[in-house]
Amino acid sequence: MLEAQNVSVYLNNALRPTPREAEIEGDQALPEVIRDMPDSVTGKFVTLEPAEAQEIATAWKKVMILNRTEVLYTFTFDPKTSKFVARKR
Repeated sequence: MLEAQNVSVYLNNALRPTPREAEIEGDQALPEVIRDMPDSVTGKFVTLEPAEAQEIATAWKKVMILNRTEVLYTFTFDPKTSKFVARKR
C-alpha cells in the first residue's frame, strides 16, 4: 500500500466533497494524466470514526475523486474493514 493521501468523497449527490484519508493499494502512485488513470482502484480509509463509516455505508450514492485528475470513481465500501473498491465512471 502507498502512504495515506487525501481523497474527496461525495455522498448522496453532495455538492461539496468530504475530505478523507485513504491508503491506495499498489506499489506506484496514481498517474497524473486522466487517460492513464486505472479503471479500478482498491484501498482503505484510515482514521474513520464509527459514525463516519456508517454514514458512508448507508449512502445510496458514493463517488470519490482520488487525485488532481478529478476522474470520478463510484465505489463500494465495507464498513467492517474500511476497505473500498472504486470503479471509473
